[in-house]
Amino acid sequence: MFRTGFISVLAFNLLAGLGEAAHTRPERTLHLRLSLRGGGGQQSTLAPKYQSNRALKLDEFTPPFGTLIRSRSGALFSPTPTPHWFEDALVYQIYPLGSPAIHGQRVEGGGFFGNVTPFNDLTSPAQNRLQELRKWYDHLQELGVTAIYFSPMFESETHGYDTVDYYQIDRRLGDLDAFKTMVKELRERGIKVILDGVFNHTGRKFFAFQDLVKLGADWKQSQYKDWYFIKEGNSTFGDAFSYRSWEGHEELPELDVENPDVRDYLFKVGKFWLEEGGADGWRLDVAHELPPAFWRDFRTACTEAKGDHVLLGEVIHGDYNVWVGPTKGLMHSGTNYQLSKALWSSIKDNNFWELKHSFERDSQLYREMSLLTFLSNHDVSRVATLLPNYQQVYLAHFLLLTVRGIPCIYYGDEIRVTGLKEDGDGALRGAMLEPDPAAWPEGGKNLYDAISNLLKLRRDPALAALRLGSQVLLFTTNTELVFARYALGHSPVIVAVNNGGDHVHLEVALGPACVAPGQKLRCVWGEGADAGCVPDTLTARIHVPPFTGRIFVCESPAAAAAETAE
Repeated sequence: MFRTGFISVLAFNLLAGLGEAAHTRPERTLHLRLSLRGGGGQQSTLAPKYQSNRALKLDEFTPPFGTLIRSRSGALFSPTPTPHWFEDALVYQIYPLGSPAIHGQRVEGGGFFGNVTPFNDLTSPAQNRLQELRKWYDHLQELGVTAIYFSPMFESETHGYDTVDYYQIDRRLGDLDAFKTMVKELRERGIKVILDGVFNHTGRKFFAFQDLVKLGADWKQSQYKDWYFIKEGNSTFGDAFSYRSWEGHEELPELDVENPDVRDYLFKVGKFWLEEGGADGWRLDVAHELPPAFWRDFRTACTEAKGDHVLLGEVIHGDYNVWVGPTKGLMHSGTNYQLSKALWSSIKDNNFWELKHSFERDSQLYREMSLLTFLSNHDVSRVATLLPNYQQVYLAHFLLLTVRGIPCIYYGDEIRVTGLKEDGDGALRGAMLEPDPAAWPEGGKNLYDAISNLLKLRRDPALAALRLGSQVLLFTTNTELVFARYALGHSPVIVAVNNGGDHVHLEVALGPACVAPGQKLRCVWGEGADAGCVPDTLTARIHVPPFTGRIFVCESPAAAAAETAE
């Protein structure tokens, strides 16, 4: 649904470089900070893990390697495009296991359910905490959630990223039957389920790595020696070999996904949870660290299991086009870090020029993608901590739900839960508050209601451009922003934001918004009068009260007349 355009190679490379310079990967603190092995920076001088981690060439997209089909005219197209359910979604992220550290001190339990033990003994009976989610079913449905992305849920030693068994739900949460029951109940409420696939690395107790450990000095005799990047030496765990690990953290040995046996194993895992488990898609951890050819073939395998699945990659550095390409047989979507940071920091710093730059970069580089936008997640400080003023938190969510992209809300953000990254990951991954407004922070109920009502507006067919449309900037100052969303066959929508303390009346040129003289700008969100009919000069005078946002739909003269008659 997005319009295409030409961008020069020079501009493309320049903007891609700017994006990398503007972003650093959020630190992921694993387990207790004091227990980390390997430092995390010691592998910076190693050669690139995969020489193949670069943009694919045209002939690498053709069958049988990918999901693409070449038409009679020679054009390539994907038979499994991004499913509509995902492009229309409000995604809700839940971190079920948690991280047991606040201020560097161990705390007992964490995660969404709040009472998950920090360490897995790998022997206790399964505890069905997944059924506790029922308490929040109404909360989620009334908010407008249509998909839940669960952070790691597979059997692991601690936080979920140190996987022990990809075919088992972590016993601290439940088992396969409990998971399937939860999926069934959520589906009955119109909510899809996306699982977190941590395929770059495993935990040390994963069966293949354990075989190497048990053989000790005879590790070369292991049938799994080529599953990892093993070499002569030793580790801080006293192993008779050294190995490549994620960012140097030796709790997380990295798999070699170019090994045929590893690929076959992971492809079977991907298909199992879509077929047997009933999941609807995958969020793929550190997807930018793995070759795009792997994700191309992983998508092929997943398509065999479920045609309308979605692959959502965690992509942070570089050009997202390398790994994300819904029409090229690559991942359907990715995490839009370059835009998400600007959504809140432009408000905090009274600098909508930052957001303008992110809009332009997104439009030029990623206009054919539907990327995931967010304000917080399990790796960064919560938006209610970054923006302690309620009006600013509201404006950030207003932008999240009106800009181009697929919005994602981190659990608790909708009720103004706080959490500071510097206090430890446990501060970001604590228990979800009870679904009772009396237990929520000040302003939590107002924020929840505002998000719920904005999501109803997004689902209104008359405002389809809010979900499907392209995006163009119309007006920018430090504290004022106006942009349009437009899609072929749908009425344009004008969004205006005021982050200042005074009422403003903005003179806005509407030509780039695909509006026509005579169309009426009818206000559908925010206080104030309609903006009248569009004159021949294609301008409008828009009133925006302090610290708020307004939404206008551009109606045809006939529709405007019918509205007036009613």
